[in-house]
Amino acid sequence: MDHFYPFLKFEAAPAMRKRIRLQELRVGMFVDEVESGSQDGSVRFSPFLVSSPTDIRLMMNSNVMTVVIDVGKGRDIEPAAVNTQPFDRAHFETTLLQTFSANDVSRARRCIEETKPHIRKVVSAARVKGGFAGDAAAVAVEGIMSAASSNAGALIGVAKLKEKDEITFLHSLAVSALMISFGRTLGLAEEDVRLLGVGGLVHDLGKMALPNAILKNTGKLTDDEMELVRLHPRRGYELVSSLPNAPRQVLDICLHHHEKFDGSGYPSGLSGERIPYVARVAAICDVYDALTTIRPYKPAWSQAEATNMMMKSPGHFDPDLLAAFVSNMVISGTLH
Repeated sequence: MDHFYPFLKFEAAPAMRKRIRLQELRVGMFVDEVESGSQDGSVRFSPFLVSSPTDIRLMMNSNVMTVVIDVGKGRDIEPAAVNTQPFDRAHFETTLLQTFSANDVSRARRCIEETKPHIRKVVSAARVKGGFAGDAAAVAVEGIMSAASSNAGALIGVAKLKEKDEITFLHSLAVSALMISFGRTLGLAEEDVRLLGVGGLVHDLGKMALPNAILKNTGKLTDDEMELVRLHPRRGYELVSSLPNAPRQVLDICLHHHEKFDGSGYPSGLSGERIPYVARVAAICDVYDALTTIRPYKPAWSQAEATNMMMKSPGHFDPDLLAAFVSNMVISGTLH
């Protein structure tokens, strides 16, 4: 599935006095220098120790682009994990239990097991019948909303344990949970959050019409195969719109989650605020989960690697929404 997300390789940070991007800034770091977007050179700055999340939010809302930290006076960045070994499931599960309580992990697993038959029904209806099981999607999202209200991080973490035959199912669940959690941090009403959850669950439903040879291909696709891939948003839109009174927001997510802010995306080449707000939210959550997902053939990217790459992709995402995602979901500790 990596051919759906054509990003450049992660670039490691320097080893000594380190210039880092704002999304890598953490409480406990000593900021020694800033690079500002100001062109008049009037910005005044004094070195300081980052003592609270408020300090980070103030930096995120400024025109600062990068900062230099002094690791002799404060915390260092987390080293990027370079893992060329096969995925160690037992180690990952141990890490989950170190990050979340056993109860949180158990509740997340229970949510996934209870949600699984409903999501499989949605997928089966699309693949076999060419239709949309709206009732099953609604039941699944209610369960995800309930679990995400107090357990979003654990739910998304457990969903990263994707087996080969569960990648599509758990990617849909994880994107739904991400969109629900992100929507709540944006202050959206619960009904709007619910529609984000439904949209996240079914955003890739159009892929069910693609041949398995394309879906399971981990290498480069031919031009003809890519043309088929680019049809999946419209096919998903058609499947969901077969349901009477299908919500506009859900349809927009299906159709436009691969649009890019600079207009270079598909299927319509929309740009800026012409891309529906919900689709701009979906684009961020979709790519973040894809980059941080554990695959049988490769390790997951770390948070820092994923957000670094997303921030280094100008024109792909709504910059204000991406900054909010990094601040509200990553720096806040919602995601691990």
